[in-house]
Amino acid sequence: MPQRDRRRPLTADQEPELPLEPAPPVVHLPSRPAMAPRTREAEAAPVLPDRYSVRESDGARFLYCDEAPRVRVSLDRAHAFSEAEARDLGSRVILLDGAGAFPPLLDNKAKLYNLDHHDGVQRVFTLATCEQALLMVHSGLALGEGDWTLYANEPDLDTVLALWCLLNYERLPELDAASKDVLHPLVRLEGAIDANGIQLADFCGLPADVLAETRTRLDALGESERVLKESGGWQTTDLFAYTCAVLRAIDDLVYTSDDFSDYTRVEQVYGHVEVGTRRVAVACRDRAGIYDVERHLKQRWGEQLGIVALEKTRGHYTLRRPSALADFDLQRAYTRLNLVDRNVDGRPSGKRWGGSKDIGGSPRPSGSALAPDALLRELAAAYAPKRGWRALPARIGAAVGALVVFGVAQLLGLVALFLPGVQIPPVLEESARLAGVGVVLACVALALAWRGSEGRLWIFGWRRPAGRDAWWLAPLVFLAALPGRAGLPHALAVEPAAVLAAIAGTGLFAVGHELLFRGWLHGSFLFDGRVQRAAGPWFVSRAAAVSGLVSAVALCAASLPWWLLEPTRGLFWTTEAAVAAGAALVGGVALGMLRERSLSLWPGVALVWAGALVALGLRSFWG
Repeated sequence: MPQRDRRRPLTADQEPELPLEPAPPVVHLPSRPAMAPRTREAEAAPVLPDRYSVRESDGARFLYCDEAPRVRVSLDRAHAFSEAEARDLGSRVILLDGAGAFPPLLDNKAKLYNLDHHDGVQRVFTLATCEQALLMVHSGLALGEGDWTLYANEPDLDTVLALWCLLNYERLPELDAASKDVLHPLVRLEGAIDANGIQLADFCGLPADVLAETRTRLDALGESERVLKESGGWQTTDLFAYTCAVLRAIDDLVYTSDDFSDYTRVEQVYGHVEVGTRRVAVACRDRAGIYDVERHLKQRWGEQLGIVALEKTRGHYTLRRPSALADFDLQRAYTRLNLVDRNVDGRPSGKRWGGSKDIGGSPRPSGSALAPDALLRELAAAYAPKRGWRALPARIGAAVGALVVFGVAQLLGLVALFLPGVQIPPVLEESARLAGVGVVLACVALALAWRGSEGRLWIFGWRRPAGRDAWWLAPLVFLAALPGRAGLPHALAVEPAAVLAAIAGTGLFAVGHELLFRGWLHGSFLFDGRVQRAAGPWFVSRAAAVSGLVSAVALCAASLPWWLLEPTRGLFWTTEAAVAAGAALVGGVALGMLRERSLSLWPGVALVWAGALVALGLRSFWG
């Protein structure tokens, strides 16, 4: 089939339709009079692929091109950044045609560029934005390295042509002569008009016949903008839908179907994150198999493609590492995802993320509870550089913070008994104090866990218990709770009200204590190393060791006044303190292991409560 003529003007029946997904308000480009008869070959030419789409990322809408996956476009009429504000946007930023309210800037070190043709410039001597963009691409601007954001406020033709050049950075150097004969005059004439006005555009240096053809094409491309502005609809037009439509129209002028003979695409790309040096993880949805999707994505990403996360049906993902020579494997991803995915609940124990180092997937048969954007965030976290010693202050701070919270709660529980107007019978005072301490600990631990997990409290053990093998630890936890003093009233009176108060007080104390140490503190160390899992191998994790040690220190410190205030016991209190300290440490570590293997802190709460009640009964019986 003969190649269609690229040098014909755009006609109304060639307008590309706007995408249905995502579905912005429809922008109807006005009809244009036919300016050249279409040939039979042109009428039969296949439609060019729709490469432009709009999707949400980081809570905002962005425009993307399939062939420029690391470049996104932000369109907002309010964009007018000062230079200081532009530098706060981060690196790899390009401001277009007024989005930067300062003179043109090319800062290669910071990768900040302001392609401006407004304030602070002599318009007669400064290239228009579209011309600057074209020259930057041909000068080797590395838009394929790192994530870039383009900012624009008004998608006039100068801006949209600049966007087209930047989004088509891979194809521009490879354009054939016929395509260049269309694109370069378009950019040159639009630049002359933007700088000098339409009256002086004839001095742009184009031959008369090329000038006439190019003016016709520009008029067709800009007609929709002109009509919308004349009708008053420009300010309410959906900028993203309008820009996509004009970008497709430019495609139709510059390219033919032969240019896309090897073009493939994935049905939907959710986004990407960096997972290492010059590597990215891409989440997508497609009906094809993982290896076909991998092949399609490699055409866009090349050697940067580190992980493919393919969603076949909602929540069912396949993970694939395309390169067997990459300096990472998928095991780190499985470990992280099994900790944060709510559907990994240990029922059965094999319902978890897993597979080989090159390919694996989400839990079966339930799938994952993670949405694609959440999955990408966790993949980025899994392969983020290890903080090492830089994380030490934060970890020490968490341990010290838990001790401080426990101490303040003890003090508040004691002070509350002496507040004016507080009338508590003497036999209930100790139980009331324990209940108050437990409530304070529970509230603080809940607030810290909620803040630290963005509401995903199951990461901190707030979930239904799973697994059976964890209960082998129950006798050890129960026995270790017996020598404790901090969570018990001084004595148990035989009155029914006192018994009920003691049961409630020790229960609330157990809840608050475990929420703080096995919930928040244990969860703060959860991602610092390997942890146990339901029906998995037995070992002591760093999280279990730290939470056990810190809780033992807290309990011994809270029990110390009891031992010191009983001088009649002589030196026997030191033996009791040593036994209690050892039991608290062993019990704390066992509680951490129980929390990991059951995925829940509630079995530990029940065992600590039961051990405290038995210890209280034994102490009351023997005096």
